[in-house]
Amino acid sequence: MSVTGEGVFRGLLKWRWVALPVLLGMIAATAMSLPKLQKDTSADAFIGEDQPALVYKNHIEDVFGLTDPIVVAVIDEDDDGIFDAENLALVERLTRSIESLPQIDPERVTSLATENYIAGNAEGIVVEGFLDPDTAYFQAPPGTLERAGEVRAAIDDFPLYQGLLVGREGTATLIVAELIDDDLATEAYNGVLDIVRSETVADGTKIHVAGEGAVMGYLSTYIDNDASRLNPMAGLIITLVLLVAFMSLRAAILPNLIVAGTVLGSFGLMAASGTSFFVITNGLVVNLIGIAVADSIHILSSYYSVLRDEPALNKRDAVVRAMAQMWRPVTLTSITTIAGFLALSISSAMPPIQAFGLFGAIGVFLAWVYSMTLLPVLLSLWPTRRIPAPFARRRNGAARVSLAERAMSALGARVLAAPKTVVTVGVALFVFGVAGALQLQVEEERIANFKPSEPVYQADKVINATTDGIYSLDVLIETPAPEGLYDPELLRRIEDLQAYMETLPAVGGTTSIVDYVKQLHRSVQEGDPAAYTIPDDPDLIAQLFFLYAASADPADFEEEVDYDFQRTLVRAQVSDGRYTTNRDIVPVLERYVEEHFNDELATATVTGRVTVSYYWFHGIDRSTILSVLLSFGAVTLAAILLFRSPVLGLLAALPVGLAILLVYSVMGWSGVALGMGTSMFAAIAIGLSIDFAIHALERIRELARERGISVDTLKDLYPETGRALFFNFIAVAGGFGVLTTSDVPPLVKFGSLVAVAVTTAFLASVTLLPALVLLLKPSAMTSRYREEPSHAKLAPTT
Repeated sequence: MSVTGEGVFRGLLKWRWVALPVLLGMIAATAMSLPKLQKDTSADAFIGEDQPALVYKNHIEDVFGLTDPIVVAVIDEDDDGIFDAENLALVERLTRSIESLPQIDPERVTSLATENYIAGNAEGIVVEGFLDPDTAYFQAPPGTLERAGEVRAAIDDFPLYQGLLVGREGTATLIVAELIDDDLATEAYNGVLDIVRSETVADGTKIHVAGEGAVMGYLSTYIDNDASRLNPMAGLIITLVLLVAFMSLRAAILPNLIVAGTVLGSFGLMAASGTSFFVITNGLVVNLIGIAVADSIHILSSYYSVLRDEPALNKRDAVVRAMAQMWRPVTLTSITTIAGFLALSISSAMPPIQAFGLFGAIGVFLAWVYSMTLLPVLLSLWPTRRIPAPFARRRNGAARVSLAERAMSALGARVLAAPKTVVTVGVALFVFGVAGALQLQVEEERIANFKPSEPVYQADKVINATTDGIYSLDVLIETPAPEGLYDPELLRRIEDLQAYMETLPAVGGTTSIVDYVKQLHRSVQEGDPAAYTIPDDPDLIAQLFFLYAASADPADFEEEVDYDFQRTLVRAQVSDGRYTTNRDIVPVLERYVEEHFNDELATATVTGRVTVSYYWFHGIDRSTILSVLLSFGAVTLAAILLFRSPVLGLLAALPVGLAILLVYSVMGWSGVALGMGTSMFAAIAIGLSIDFAIHALERIRELARERGISVDTLKDLYPETGRALFFNFIAVAGGFGVLTTSDVPPLVKFGSLVAVAVTTAFLASVTLLPALVLLLKPSAMTSRYREEPSHAKLAPTT
């Protein structure tokens, strides 16, 4: 550290009573907005607002009033299935109770208790509810086995409801409830659960609650429960690591204050900017805890080493000396970590990951600021200069050698005794990594945010297995003029479109205005099955809808067609929400509508939940590669510039590259797919992992400039710097290891992979890196860069 640099820290400590309230005020100011932080658990959060798939999905919600619903399934696998008096009465009660919830649109609840059957009579058509008490078509009174049989027969006669409202095997029926506002999803989901729990059901009957509305509602609670458990656990583990490393209350408390300032500041700024708290944001807290505490570990190690080597030095001078030693490596690691986070933010197309990267970078910057200012101020104000046991000298004046120092020294001796073997193993691991990474596959599923043991996960699987599916794939058809949908040719195109959609993977069935047209046509033809067709006369088609409006509520069609009969929605039900399934559906359907529509008669656009899910994850493999390349390139360039040497920059990047490659290899060989959690680990791990190499190289260069490159020289890397790196590694890996206990599977994968990557990078930094330096003896290690002469001989960097 230069004279000027030491002067900066002396000046800081001279004005410490001014600096302290300023720094604490800065933390308070950035944390003031925390109460404004809002959660966003919707799937739409993962795609940009200007993406056509989302724009059209929002468009059809405005036109047809459709939102992501909560789906309640009544399932009975006995012989009669759901067609018995008790089950139909249960559907009626559940429907009326759900309609009464303030968060649910009562006009947008669909079930056997709300839908109508269309039949013909001498006057024309009869439109009656399946469970209505006074009906002409249904002769048996509601609540009887005979009425249940009539309902079964009516469903069998009306293809529109088969698979959609009632499972094709007759064992399941759905109640689909749409939210008034997505922000009310949690209250709505809890309200539906309360209604379900209050019901007494017959033996053999089960009720399940799923759907995107349920997922949004449950995720909010899920996030809160996860954060309230994980974050204190991470803090506890970090504190225990600090206590073991330093055996000092001061060394345990002060880093936690830096952590608190970092986390409160970054999340306070997140709230102030209006950025939402997403599912994956839970992982950012653990990131920042590990990063902030790592800086403190190195600074405290240096401080205690200075006091051990110069016992007569007063406390303020010891703090200045320690900061003079550590400002450069801590700054280097902060810059490279910031580069990794920013590269993640820039390269991702998903807003939650963009926010993760941006506020991760802000958090690292805050950690650096507080480590360079608040930590030395607090350290100088602590009312004791006691040297903790790991750094104290024995009574005879000899330095104590801790277990960690002995272990690291033993590792160093083995590495430096066989550097060629170490490098050979590194090359073999590289080859293994490349081969495994080529096996990597892409997969994502929204419901996989939950553990398989969770009720909402199980409900999703059961409902999709017993019905046509609860994931919506939509095609919006638009005509140039009002009443364009009365055109028979266009309706036949839509009929062909439905037939094509039903051939696609996981598509169970489709619905559109065409289904009503054919049912109405058959009804006026005295129920003749041969009349279940589209009439050739557009006037007859218009007349059919007029007859329906005269017999029932014309708003019954509002989910399929607009008021002017100019726009209509074709909806397919998909039973599999995986990306690989969506990938086999959406592109081919888009090609089909491009070839068969988009002319003077009508235009067609593919949209819906399945399409949005496909596009928010489409290209994740390419964006992940871009993210890794940008992050790796950014930290490598930063290392080159900071070390002022391409050779040293590349050496610093080598352990990181090997760590990321090996993790991808393990994923490829073991079948762990590239998903939401696993796609972002690499950029984060790159920024974190290069810290080990930078600290190791900084110390090796310092030693090499004093004594040249030799085995004896490099052995001095391990006792102090190696010990600090070891506890740095334990703190970071332990913090991320906490995520493996998360209730959110993507966070489990994210935490596991980062922990593995950090472990690999640490081991490579203390084995492969010194071995390469010993074998290559790069001149950059011993050459001097221009700097001011040192004020005093510095204690060893730790």
